Amino acid sequence: MILNRLEIAEVLGEASALIGAHALAFIVATAIYVVFGIWIEDHDESWSAQATMLIAPVLLQGLLQYLLFRQAFGDVGGGWVGGVVAPFTVIGLQFGIWLICGLGYFLLLLPGLYLAARTSAAIGMAAVERTGPIDSIVGSWHRTRRSAWPLVVVHAILLFPIVALLVGMFGTIILDQGIEYESIEFRVVANLVFGVVTMAGWAVAGAVYRLTAPPRGGHEDIFA
Repeated sequence: MILNRLEIAEVLGEASALIGAHALAFIVATAIYVVFGIWIEDHDESWSAQATMLIAPVLLQGLLQYLLFRQAFGDVGGGWVGGVVAPFTVIGLQFGIWLICGLGYFLLLLPGLYLAARTSAAIGMAAVERTGPIDSIVGSWHRTRRSAWPLVVVHAILLFPIVALLVGMFGTIILDQGIEYESIEFRVVANLVFGVVTMAGWAVAGAVYRLTAPPRGGHEDIFA
C-alpha cells in the first residue's frame, strides 16, 4: 500500500464531511458527553470521586467512539468473536491513548501532539477492522508516518479552544473577577467546550482512518 501525505485542509475537510453525514449521531454523543460531565462533577471531593471524574469520561469516550465509528464505517470483519471483543478493545485503547498522550501534554505540549497525531487511526482500526490494541497502534503509526506534522497541526488546532478556556480561567483567578466556577452556567459552558472539541477530535480520527485505510479487501504490509 502506497502511503500518501495527508494535508491539513484534506483532513479538516474530511472531518467536516463526516460530521455532516452523521450530524445527529455527533449531536447526541456531544449531549451525552456534556451531561455526563456535569453530572459526574457533582461527586464529593474524595480521592475515589476524583479518580472517577478522570477515568469515567474517558471510558465513555471509548464507547461512544466505537458506536459512532461503527455507524460511519460499518466493519471489515473479524467474525462474531471480534465483534464481541471490539467495543472493549476500543474502550481500553481509548484509555491507553488518553493516558500516553496526556503524559506527553503534561511533560511538554509537542510530544502529546505528536503522539496524538501518530495514533489518530488507531481507534478506527480497532472499531472497524477489529484489530487488537497493539496492532491498532502499530498500524496507525505506519499509516501516519508521512503525515505526522500536518496531523500535529490539526491536533494543535483542536487543542486551541481548550487552552484558551484554561488560560481564561487562570487569568480571571489572577484578576479576581469573581466568576463562580461551581455555578451550573459555567459548568455547562466548560463541558460544552470540552464536548465539542472532543467530538471534533473523533471526527478527525475518523477522517484520518478513512483517508489512510486500505481498500476493502486490500492488503496492507505495515513493514513496507
